[in-house]
Amino acid sequence: MASALAIFGGIIVSAKLESYSWWLIGSWKGAIGVISVIGLAIAATYVIDWFHNETMAPLGEMVLWLVAATIAVGSLFTGTATKAEFVSTAVLIGIAWLAQLGAHTWDSTHDHTGHTSHFAHAS
Repeated sequence: MASALAIFGGIIVSAKLESYSWWLIGSWKGAIGVISVIGLAIAATYVIDWFHNETMAPLGEMVLWLVAATIAVGSLFTGTATKAEFVSTAVLIGIAWLAQLGAHTWDSTHDHTGHTSHFAHAS
């Protein structure tokens, strides 16, 4: 689900950077709002992992999401939003998603009992 949302977000970012004026992304502020909602949905798909993980990786992911949210909210509440704010928000959401995807992939292929992989137990 998060990957599909990330692809959709990538389409929105590409469309805005190519100057498409689709509904809701005609302005930089509107585009920031759209990718912020997509980013929130991506973060929501991983929220359970943040509290069930035994490592410090989720803290780093939460910091990335917090920085992205701070830029997004700040941009939305100022008079005008800029291309730099849009790109910054999009890049941070993308990095946060990649960090979560990497952590999720790592956790799903490694257990925390000293064994290297769940796949090794199947044979």
